Amino acid sequence: MKKKILSALQIIITVFFIYYTLSNLNLNKFSDVIININFLIIFFASIVYFISQIISSERLRHILNKNNFQISFNQNFTLYLIGLFYNFFIPGGIGGDAYKGYLLNKNLGWNLKKVLKLILLDRLIGLGVLCCILISLYALVFIKLTFLVIALSIISISIIGYYLVKLIFKNEHIFWKSFAYSTLSHMIQFVSIFMILYSLGILNNYLEIILVFILSSIFSVFSFGGVGIREYVFLSSASLLNFSPELAASIGLLFTFCAALSSLPGLKYLIKKPDFLK
Repeated sequence: MKKKILSALQIIITVFFIYYTLSNLNLNKFSDVIININFLIIFFASIVYFISQIISSERLRHILNKNNFQISFNQNFTLYLIGLFYNFFIPGGIGGDAYKGYLLNKNLGWNLKKVLKLILLDRLIGLGVLCCILISLYALVFIKLTFLVIALSIISISIIGYYLVKLIFKNEHIFWKSFAYSTLSHMIQFVSIFMILYSLGILNNYLEIILVFILSSIFSVFSFGGVGIREYVFLSSASLLNFSPELAASIGLLFTFCAALSSLPGLKYLIKKPDFLK
């Protein structure tokens, strides 16, 4: 019952934000923006985003292996792809991360509680790095702090993160390498965004756009695949970016498209499971 309620809530939120976003756009202008996009660039942006997910999957593998849950690159990445597909195309209830934990418990006999705790740690480190980047960009763009002050602030925040992981998860030995994996993954995602911007003919306001993108990524957990919310956040930021609402919303839509395209390979392993999941 609880899963059905969560699924229904996610669908309602997704549909609401899709409707709200579309109702605040001039659909003729919006379609003109989309039609004139270089979709070859968008395809390569999807590949770049996919590479960022490979890095993210290695962060999780590092955490698992360091906690005596030995898993190969192929096994881990297969599970990661399944989780991506699950998160993007199957709303509510269990979620892709929990489904990965279930598969590891069922097929490899791993302790479900411990595995889910490590998967949560993996996600929190990724979110922590994202928040560090968000704070840095905000301080740089709006408060106009110097790079030295920002760098010292980020170092301080990361050290606090290290001790929080030590206190809560007793897993501080994985922190710095996982932090590095997360940073690299996010930077590659930003390259994907820059390619999307280039396809739209946008050649300025990069820092502000990345800031909005990070906010949209954080809030996207409330809908499935971030659909609707990501476009809404960009639409709401149109005046900040000095873009038309149609152009701003198209940035969110195209990133959603790249994420969806990158999630599709997971369907292959749901239909035809590899040997270690049979």
